[in-house]
Amino acid sequence: MPLTRRALISRAGLACVGAATGCAVAGRPRADAPEIVVDRPDDLVDSPWSIRLRGFAPTSRVEVTATLAGWGPTAWRSWAVFETDAAGEAALATTPSLAGSYRGVSAMGLLWSMERQAEATSAPPIPITGAFPLTLTAGARDGSRAEITLERRLAAPGVTRRDVHEPQAVGVLFMPASPGPHPAVIVLSGSGGGVFPAPAALLASRGYAALALGYFRMPGLPQGLVNIPLEYFESAIGWLRETVQPRDDFVGVLGWSRGGELALLLGASIPDVSAVVAWAASGVLFGPVGPSEPGDGGPRAAWTHRGRSLPHLGQNNRTMDWSVVDQRRTPIVERPAYLTMLRDRDAVERASIPVERTKGPIMLISGLADDQWPSFDLAQIAYRRLQGYRHPYPFAHLSYEGAGHLIGVPYTATTPTSYVHPVNGLAYSLGGDPAKTAAANADSWPKVLAFLGDARRARRVSRGAPAAPGRLRA
Repeated sequence: MPLTRRALISRAGLACVGAATGCAVAGRPRADAPEIVVDRPDDLVDSPWSIRLRGFAPTSRVEVTATLAGWGPTAWRSWAVFETDAAGEAALATTPSLAGSYRGVSAMGLLWSMERQAEATSAPPIPITGAFPLTLTAGARDGSRAEITLERRLAAPGVTRRDVHEPQAVGVLFMPASPGPHPAVIVLSGSGGGVFPAPAALLASRGYAALALGYFRMPGLPQGLVNIPLEYFESAIGWLRETVQPRDDFVGVLGWSRGGELALLLGASIPDVSAVVAWAASGVLFGPVGPSEPGDGGPRAAWTHRGRSLPHLGQNNRTMDWSVVDQRRTPIVERPAYLTMLRDRDAVERASIPVERTKGPIMLISGLADDQWPSFDLAQIAYRRLQGYRHPYPFAHLSYEGAGHLIGVPYTATTPTSYVHPVNGLAYSLGGDPAKTAAANADSWPKVLAFLGDARRARRVSRGAPAAPGRLRA
């Protein structure tokens, strides 16, 4: 097998690797040298790449393999077969994959279609700083071959992280490399607890002071999503404002699943929340998950306010029927049970989040093939309420056919369609077709960034004197 070497085409800013005989002096490859050309060989994971093959035989089939290291305890891999044109080239943005991990045209198909190469016996956290090496190898039947190693990042160079263990807040704070002040965001995880640092690191790379905030299943916090006081989040927002002095006093809240439900609740409850983004979220409150704290013998709920448990959809629900869920099936599909709960209109009304009280814009994102719960229907409850109350700030609901529960960061693997819940150890289906979930990710993430930018600009225009520290509404 011929050796390979890397050459940089400095004038075009492209990286190429071809056969050892294929790269000439001054970084200019010979016309007949097989190579893989990528526009930005080192970039954030949410950035798309332009990937091209060139220098291969005309109208020949080339197999490309992608291998990603460092993203968890095992490697990830994908492959695809492309046919070159009359010039011996193929652009992945326009050339269909004829076989492999995905089929059809997808510029970043080699990334979202990756599969884990071995079952992980443990799940250490993915390192947030540093680069994840991605190797692309292209080979044709005539023996021509090219290879390149690229780098993907969750945090841009210069982004800093700080573990936070304060009485007011527990989590991880990411700060941009640029001088402040910066707008701030809080990122909330779902029913698995802990923190969700990856999107926080990406948002810090885009200029936000981003706090991945924990609220249970972390040292110093409750071990279950049970009776979590909203006053904790008020204190966390106050700590963040005091610590980073956010530009224009902007503090957005972003959450996924139960964290999305929480993001909507915080927007409705805390005037200091400037904008809300909620993925796979619910416009009604749901019940507790996991154990109560020792000595807590009171009524169980997910959230409390001023010592009072907030009503949830399962309470006194007259239509709830868990027998519709086949517990023998693995992974479990819980969506049907949630649909039975929504038939009790009185329970829905009692548990609905008063999202119309939010002092800022709201974006909802859902997949229509979500198996975890009917996130489209649940988000529509919030959307219809915003319509009915004529919410004075912008609001939108982005919904995607065929997408599952885990819509989020684009160009990451969407092949995992189930997971083992860290609280109860059961396997649940996330639903969705990997290609359609990947398309939802690629479409929605830039819209989220644009939404936050618009919300910041609108606040800058309308903001008068700095707001006083906020208080929860009764």
